[in-house]
Order: sequence, then C-alpha cells, then structure tokens
Amino acid sequence: EKPEKVLDELTLEGVSRFMQSEKCKNVVCMVGAGISTSAGIPDFRSPGTGLYANLQSYKLPYPEAIFEINFFKQHPEPFFALAKELYPGQFKPTVCHYFMRLLKEKGLLLRCYTQNIDTLERVAGLEPDELVEAHGTFFTSHCLRSSCRQQYSLDWMKERIFSSLIPKCEKCQSVVKPDIVFFGESLPSRFFTLLQSDFQKVDLLLVMGTSLQVQPFASLVGRSGPRWPRVPLS
Repeated sequence: EKPEKVLDELTLEGVSRFMQSEKCKNVVCMVGAGISTSAGIPDFRSPGTGLYANLQSYKLPYPEAIFEINFFKQHPEPFFALAKELYPGQFKPTVCHYFMRLLKEKGLLLRCYTQNIDTLERVAGLEPDELVEAHGTFFTSHCLRSSCRQQYSLDWMKERIFSSLIPKCEKCQSVVKPDIVFFGESLPSRFFTLLQSDFQKVDLLLVMGTSLQVQPFASLVGRSGPRWPRVPLS
C-alpha cells in the first residue's frame, strides 16, 4: 500500500505549509552546539575552532579528558578553569533559540531535546518541563559524594568558579560538580522516560545544530517513525 503523502513538496516551503496545517500539532526539536555558536559559544568538534582543538593550555592527556568523570574526580581544576569561560549568563540566546520559543507560543512545541549545557533554551523562555537537557545542565549542581548529594544553585556555583575556587560541599567538603553529564555517567532518567511517549506523538522532527555523532542522543532521529518528516536545519 502506498504511504500517505505528508508534505506536498520536499522543500522548506513544504515543511512550512505542513506546520500551518491541522496535521501538525506536535513538533519535537533536537538541538546541539551549532545553535549556540553564533552566541559566541564554541562547539566541540570543529577543526581549529572547536573546544577540543583549543585545550592545550590545560595540559590534558587528551582533549576529551576534561569531560571524563574519572579524570575530573582526580583533577577537577582544568574543568573549572574552562567553566569560567563557558558559564551561563555571559551569552544571549540566538534566533534559533527564539524560534523554538515561537513554536511554544504557537502551541506547536511538544519538547526540545538538547545536547547543550549552556541553558540558553531556558533563557529564551522555554520552561523546564518543555526541555530534555540530555547532557545535563549548569543550572543545578550536586555534591559528588554518594552519601551526601547536597544540591547547589547556579549562583552558588558561579560565585566559586569566578573566585577561582574548587567548589566544595558545605556539608562534607567533597567536590561539587555541575549537573552536566560527563563521559562515564548515565544520561538523566528524564531522557529515557519522555522519549517513549514523545516520539509516539511527534508530527514533525526538527534537527538543528547537531552532527548526530554522539549516542544515544543521535538515535532519536529513528524513533519518529517513517511517516513523519525529519528536517535537518543547518
């Protein structure tokens, strides 16, 4: 049986008409570092300009070590030095961030799944329940000691990072880490819980600013089913 035609033509104009039709009620956005580069935040993998290409001053065994949990537990200093450069509050959302807010205001945004840790989706006006911050966020922090896990705020962490201090828990003096997902840590349970329901409802999947090289985030593109459009936007 020939499948139903969803778009009247395979162009951005066709996608736009579909978004304005009765058939499109739930839009899911998948976004990565590319939507924040015009805000002044470097992506990770671009040759020469990406974050991993410019970490020589931190004397790492290899660039990715700065985001590895075992390395961080032994040597937290490089990460917190880098965090001062990337910390939320120094950058403003881009047109892409405000486009997602517009989708929200039009009643179309089901969820934004983001790989970014810069919190610019929140700054642009998306609420926490409209977000799945798949790789975590700077917005909250926790003590690393499993028997403590005291939570700390964005402002608490900012005060210590910009004072060039290693943040220590006020209860047990263990290192406090922002709730971003390091290599060697599991993604938030919210990611796995919501994708089960969201991708049964999605009518249109917009992929923006990500090369889809990191799993399991990249696997989301295969969950929307064969009938609904998946649109990569650069």
